[in-house]
Amino acid sequence: GSSDLQNDPQFSLLVSRQRSSEVALFQEDMVADHLQFLDLMAKVLVEMDKTDELRHMPEDFVSDVCHVITSIAKVKPKLLRDLNSMYTFKLVVKLLSPKYASMVRNYNLRAVLGDVLYEIFLPPDDSRDRRDSVPQSVYTDSRVGETYILSDTGAQETLAPSLLLLYGEVEHTGYYDRMSHRAKISSVIKYLWESKQHRPAFRRITQNKDSFIKFANGIMNETNTLIATVMQKLPEIREAQLKMKNPQEWGALSEEEQKQISERLEEHERDVKHALPLCNKTLQMFGYLNTDEDIRKLFLLDELCSRLVAMLLHVMTKLVGSKGLELKVDNPEELEFKPKMMLRDLCYIFGLFAKAEVFQVECAKSGCDPGLLRQALKPVKKLNLLQGEQLEAFESFPALLEEVAKRVAEDEAILGDAPDEFLDEILSTFMKDPVILPSGHFVDRPTIAQHLLNDPTDPFNRQPMTIDDVKPATELKAKIDAWISEKKESKMSDN
Repeated sequence: GSSDLQNDPQFSLLVSRQRSSEVALFQEDMVADHLQFLDLMAKVLVEMDKTDELRHMPEDFVSDVCHVITSIAKVKPKLLRDLNSMYTFKLVVKLLSPKYASMVRNYNLRAVLGDVLYEIFLPPDDSRDRRDSVPQSVYTDSRVGETYILSDTGAQETLAPSLLLLYGEVEHTGYYDRMSHRAKISSVIKYLWESKQHRPAFRRITQNKDSFIKFANGIMNETNTLIATVMQKLPEIREAQLKMKNPQEWGALSEEEQKQISERLEEHERDVKHALPLCNKTLQMFGYLNTDEDIRKLFLLDELCSRLVAMLLHVMTKLVGSKGLELKVDNPEELEFKPKMMLRDLCYIFGLFAKAEVFQVECAKSGCDPGLLRQALKPVKKLNLLQGEQLEAFESFPALLEEVAKRVAEDEAILGDAPDEFLDEILSTFMKDPVILPSGHFVDRPTIAQHLLNDPTDPFNRQPMTIDDVKPATELKAKIDAWISEKKESKMSDN
């Protein structure tokens, strides 16, 4: 036990050595000199214009700057008060920017650059935020009296698109790390979105369609995974908590069984604590990004719209259909479980897309139940989660969906006896825009576009390929169009 450890002379020796090291490590003059040296190193890297020179610099230079400053911020933040951090900030922005992004090839280190922005340069939300102890002078440019994130011209140009790209890239950093990195990146993106200085950069993002589609695909993959994790584990957490509260039921279990339940509860709580903050922030990010009409249009592209609908329905089904709103746990604040806020953000997103016909059709094809949406509307109204235009937009959607669903059902009845050659060879669905893959197989363009977002190979022979390798199946397209016209004429003459 812990008392045995305290009496162990070997353990006491280790603790005294650690504390002695900390005294030396965090001695103020030593820290000040170290930080001054790191800022000088950052200045040298910032002023190095030639990419060949920069490429040959050891990544340890960047790693040292990032890890030392974040470690001091967590352990002894007051020691940062005399730090001139301008060059550290400029270095982070530079190495994340599209021009220099390839200089840091290690995904874990690129993710740490995002962490530095959050830990050091993002102003704290309020006094309860643990980052509140970082001195204001560290993240404020004293020359203009504004934060570096808002005042730096390089950041205004590149930081928004850089962070959206980084959000996608951290996929490669491991399960728990990825969630932690993305939660921090989401917080910085929200701060940028709310500032007028960065809004032009967000508008430019929509001009790079391929990069945006990668980001959007990453955010949708993440949301699906997070919701599945949370909604599976919360009922199990509740079950374990109830067992442990019931003295008779708990006492009837063997010591081994109690140990297993306690360990599983700790594991589930750890998973949910990692997943929920990011889940909440990601749904919020969907909401505010899609208030921009150009960004909304990108989410309605063939490659993304069906994925967007699938994700929103997945979350809605888990939250409303599976009685997720009624889930109770003993420690919701500690786990950051806020089902009402999740429902608010979700219904707000549905409302943003409600008038888009492409979205309505995709919802109808996906079997979205207007009854489920009306079920969600009750707590939204009762708890006053949405007001005004936001509420009207979501409230109008079930009726719009019912109308579109009738039309979709009629179209599907016409296509019901389509020849096999008109069907997508992967999904067996009717093709609207048939293309030929390098392997010679025929699929619908949106099918292969979505597949390539997660797996850049031909699904039939696993050979590497990109969307540029597909060819339009013009003859087949002409046959499909002629067949549909004939079917519609025949139906009209029958009527």
